[in-house]
Amino acid sequence: MSVSKEQIRKYCRIKYVEHARSQGDTHVTIISSEVTRALQLEPDDPIVCEALWSNEFEYENYLFRVSNNCQGEHGVSCMVYRILTVNEGVDENN
Repeated sequence: MSVSKEQIRKYCRIKYVEHARSQGDTHVTIISSEVTRALQLEPDDPIVCEALWSNEFEYENYLFRVSNNCQGEHGVSCMVYRILTVNEGVDENN
């Protein structure tokens, strides 16, 4: 199954970001292997991290990238974002 970066970002916006916002969370954590499994991608495909650890995902969802903890050679990442309000925006210098 071929999945684009845009489709990955949309899936994660709905599944993770919107859910976290509705719960009043201040941060959202996305684990790349969970997304890979849900979208039936190859386990070693870096497309999930490329799609999510990007300016596009950050700006589209009013997020600030906090950390990306890569788990060894398998490329499994735990990506953490701070959820911003619309008024906070994203500082392009960070």
